[in-house]
Amino acid sequence: MRLASVMEARDEYLSFEMERAARKLAEEVLEIRPGMTVVITADTSSDARVVWASARAIYAAGGVPSVMWYHTQPRPQMEPPAPVAAAVAAAEIWIEQAVAYTMYTEAWQAALDAGVLYCELGGMDVDGMVRCIGRQSIGLMAEMGDEIIRLLTDAEVEVTSEAGSSIVFSNRGCKVGEFKMKTTPEKTPIMLAGQVSWSPVEDSMKGHLVADGILYPPSEVGIMNETVRFEIAKGRIVDIAGAREALVLKKWIDQLADDTMYRIAHVSMGFNPGIPVPTGRVVEDERAFGDIDFGFGAWVGRPAAGHFDFTCRQVTIKANGVPLQENGRYTHPVLARLCQAMGVPHH
Repeated sequence: MRLASVMEARDEYLSFEMERAARKLAEEVLEIRPGMTVVITADTSSDARVVWASARAIYAAGGVPSVMWYHTQPRPQMEPPAPVAAAVAAAEIWIEQAVAYTMYTEAWQAALDAGVLYCELGGMDVDGMVRCIGRQSIGLMAEMGDEIIRLLTDAEVEVTSEAGSSIVFSNRGCKVGEFKMKTTPEKTPIMLAGQVSWSPVEDSMKGHLVADGILYPPSEVGIMNETVRFEIAKGRIVDIAGAREALVLKKWIDQLADDTMYRIAHVSMGFNPGIPVPTGRVVEDERAFGDIDFGFGAWVGRPAAGHFDFTCRQVTIKANGVPLQENGRYTHPVLARLCQAMGVPHH
């Protein structure tokens, strides 16, 4: 990740604003009620300021927070230590703030099966919490997400970009909106606001994608310095082309020795106004405004040796031939109105 200022590492950096963002997380996103048990998991790469501010806000709202800290694992989607797995399965709410997040693991699935509300904020730092939560309207982003879900449901989708992406796929019969931005009666897992994710009809996806935003994992890439081209047929990667970063990815996938890594897991549209450009923090970059994220490998109900994401910047998206956004700018009338209400530039 890149720091905009050396001040970002100091305790006083955005300290007032951080407390407000944590309060919004507790009260507006999670809707904490008195007596609710909340486990926050963090690893040694997590921003302690975010972890403790979240715990304070939960307690102030009447919740009962517990914090569990453990070592940073070699890569995301590895099983957490057994005591951590047991603790999160016994909570009402689990906030994951570990950089090496455990989503899609057996422990994660067991917690969901036990009725735990999961909230994924892996790797959030102070700057990200303030920009993406504290300074944004969760309600308006949730409204925009609902409209995008409506427009994408049962739709034929086309994605193109000036960098060279051109891909089509179908959402017929698929559930659009696998995650939510705030608590629901069904306890649908929560992700950082500003994204709609879904798994399209796998066999329908064909074309090519040019990644020019972020690629993670492997950890050696992050913000991309060069493009990587993916050829897709029937929802599977059949070729990866590019220079150094393409080779790094291919070697990483080969080491996992799991053919599922080449299968599409999800597509995610990003629209968080607090993320105008990639930051190197994957939890943010998947929601960069006007970008689209593609994930391959493990998915909900489909375990695999890992999962990786890449983004295509400032794309054009059409659903059933109707433009939703053009070159990163939302042009659909309802979506454009919501962007105006959120104060997004150029809308």
